[in-house]
Amino acid sequence: MAVAASAVALTSCQSEMDAPALVEPKATIEANTTILELKNTFADQTLQCPMKDEATKTPYIIHGRVISSDATGNIYKSIVIQDETAAIALSVNQGSTYTDYRIGQEIVLNVTGLYVGYYNGLQQIGWLGEYKGAKSLTFMSWSYFLEHSEMNGFPNDDVQYVDQNATWPSENPYCIVTTFSQLPSTGEEFRKMQSQLVEFRNVSFKEGGKDTYAPYQESVNRTLVDANGATLIVRTSGYSNFYNEMIPEGTGNVRGILSYYGDAWQLLLRGLGDVMITDKGQKNDPYTVAEAIEMENQGASGWVKAYIVGSVKAGVNNVTSNSDVIFGADAEMDNNILIAASADETDWSKCIAVELPQGTAFRASVNLVDNPGVLKKEILVKGNLSTFLGMPGLTGNGGTSADVEVDGVTIGGGDTPTPGPGEGLPNGDGTESKPYSASQVNAMVTVNNVVLYTGVWAQGYIVGYVDTGIKSSASDESCKFTVPATVVTNLLLANTPDEKDWRKCMSVNMPSGSEYRSALNLKDNPGNLGKLLKIKGNVTRYVALSGIKDPSGYKLESGGDTPEPPTPSGSTIYASLSSDANGWNMNEPQSPAGLDRVWMWDGDFNCLKGTAFNGQIYAADVTCESPVIDLTGVSDPSLAFSYVFNNYKLNGNMISLDAFKGYAYVMVKEDGASAWSELVDMKAPAFAWNPWNDANYSLKAYAGKKIRIGFRYVSTADVAGTWEVKNLKVTGSK
Repeated sequence: MAVAASAVALTSCQSEMDAPALVEPKATIEANTTILELKNTFADQTLQCPMKDEATKTPYIIHGRVISSDATGNIYKSIVIQDETAAIALSVNQGSTYTDYRIGQEIVLNVTGLYVGYYNGLQQIGWLGEYKGAKSLTFMSWSYFLEHSEMNGFPNDDVQYVDQNATWPSENPYCIVTTFSQLPSTGEEFRKMQSQLVEFRNVSFKEGGKDTYAPYQESVNRTLVDANGATLIVRTSGYSNFYNEMIPEGTGNVRGILSYYGDAWQLLLRGLGDVMITDKGQKNDPYTVAEAIEMENQGASGWVKAYIVGSVKAGVNNVTSNSDVIFGADAEMDNNILIAASADETDWSKCIAVELPQGTAFRASVNLVDNPGVLKKEILVKGNLSTFLGMPGLTGNGGTSADVEVDGVTIGGGDTPTPGPGEGLPNGDGTESKPYSASQVNAMVTVNNVVLYTGVWAQGYIVGYVDTGIKSSASDESCKFTVPATVVTNLLLANTPDEKDWRKCMSVNMPSGSEYRSALNLKDNPGNLGKLLKIKGNVTRYVALSGIKDPSGYKLESGGDTPEPPTPSGSTIYASLSSDANGWNMNEPQSPAGLDRVWMWDGDFNCLKGTAFNGQIYAADVTCESPVIDLTGVSDPSLAFSYVFNNYKLNGNMISLDAFKGYAYVMVKEDGASAWSELVDMKAPAFAWNPWNDANYSLKAYAGKKIRIGFRYVSTADVAGTWEVKNLKVTGSK
């Protein structure tokens, strides 16, 4: 009895004792190198990482937060970490690492002594092995990993979602929201994106509803498809604990680790939680109004079932109260309707604003101005769950019977509307057989960098182009209706071949290196002026006009009175910056302390690059100059080159184009002179890596002289972007 009593007393005492407090790990080493710096330093190499500074025996040390997990078995012997610059996979010969290295756990890693390199295209850290007879990365031992790494703090699993061009946080794991078309293929941007945690929105599986993620004990590729029909490999292991689950049918968001194998990107799922696709939003299971409002601007699209209850008032761009809308059939605008869960709804905050695309059967049949009888009718409508007129909206509807059904109302059908007097081309519905007319596209409300419609057809007569060397947007000064053109990046289309008013035109972007640019631009193809062009692409804003970008098909037909263009004259006097920068003086003594150089030749993209950002921002004012260009005996010389600007950011946000003046200059001076003369201060038509822009300047004042061309790069302690230049030519007549 005494023994039993003692046991009870001991149990009681232990139950009242507090559990020992968790001890927060603290790393004793500190990072001195970012992941991107490490990747760039050892790009295209597989070697044992040396000391960062041999004299002081300083090793390379990086840090990052864990973004991977092997809990489901789909990620094998790999721990992926990311910092504020990039991500990298750590190849370790150990399973079930998720029990100690949870998502959000910070790791500090001494890389010196480990191997940095590649396994079939993926840059990572591990040990030396062999793949197909060549040096390759393989697993480091678990003991080596423990020797070289330290945990720092408790896991922070608060994931932040960021845009690919945004400033990436360092204190949180982050997920980059991107698209298939944004994935780079070479250079630093390519290295940055390898192994990142990413999310693709508005995507579906090709095998959805038809197949499982993988056969038993077999790794296979499944196919993710975006709204444009582009695809991405999703690599899935037959050893994962979800291999036998059916792939969901429908559209939604998918995230995972962005890996690389051979010559292609592939996505690695960490588990089924990374697949946010359900049947919800399909036509047979549409969203309710409440569900659609909840999913506003989350990248989702699908069908919504509701009732037509009213419209937004004329002149209102941002609905904030009932006073901004009209419940009932007395509509003022035909470009929108309001839908709600109840036919008798009178609270704007419980409604969705639906965009009615101009020139479509949808608008013609459903707008309340012309069709008051559709009030309170049930509607089943497809679109993007976004924001429209400042409230939860449904946009991007194709405007045909395939995209909308209304009780008792026939959508679509009938003949293409007859054009009005002088309009030249009929209105259409965006299909190949009935493309939108140029005037229809011109009238569409578009916003920069926002796609209104994807993969639609439009048509118009080629009437001119926007000279972006004069101004980056359409204006009386920059719009030209004659040939030969001075740029190759864009076209203007109109409903008639003799149109000379740019305000009645739509724009067409022709991406660098594409068949569209080579076949259609008016600089190389002046005979295209006046011809009828049908082109497929995405409707968005470009050069301040509604138009087509990212073309994916075209048909060039004869039509109109094609003028005989003048024959371009002149020969090439000097050409450079297409494959090298031989003879160019980078003027490195001007570079700021702490930065090796500002101007450099980028062999990945074959361009001259100027940047004062190298992990941090530097203030700089550096001129890169050409070798001597002899214009003796040359009349009417001119300068042409292609260029882009990007990453001119202040506090993480791109500066305005108006604020760009003063950061880049094109200059010229006579050989032997010390003073430069400014040709023009550069204007940025957009901050983007594509498309490349074309610049053309007269050098007539320097005819008969020997000159040098200079590119002056300027940055401040707050703003240091990147300026790239290629394909420079000086031409003239001898």
